[in-house]
Amino acid sequence: MAQDAEGGGVAPQVPKKEEKERKKRRRRKRKKKESKTRTVRSNLLLPGPETEKPQRIPLANNRLKTTKYTALSFLPKNLFEQFHRLANVYFVFIALLNFVPSVNAFQPELALAPVLFILAVTAIKDLWEDYSRYRSDNEINHMECLVYCR
Repeated sequence: MAQDAEGGGVAPQVPKKEEKERKKRRRRKRKKKESKTRTVRSNLLLPGPETEKPQRIPLANNRLKTTKYTALSFLPKNLFEQFHRLANVYFVFIALLNFVPSVNAFQPELALAPVLFILAVTAIKDLWEDYSRYRSDNEINHMECLVYCR
């Protein structure tokens, strides 16, 4: 006990509960900080003293782009993807067979309605998913960013 008063003894023990709470608070702060910023590290070396004028090198674009479609490519790409599903090809074939007079079972327009409905609903779903990706990309691309140089 005499050593404790002089400062040469062991440091006072912090209760384990308080220590755990402090660690939890630190983790929460780290998570909050990490979610608000991105860290981008440069792979480019700084120009050496041998170069008199630094040449302007175009830097790589760090933007994220996870969308599948553009405004012009949506319809062709979407139809291409949908007709890769064998069921869609089958039902379109059956609907087209109804336009042949010797084979038709009922009105040809009625045969096209369910196929067109399924294609339209799937296209709207894909459009919504792609728009959600676009919004997410914009959010990440406009996030504050820390850049480290060498």
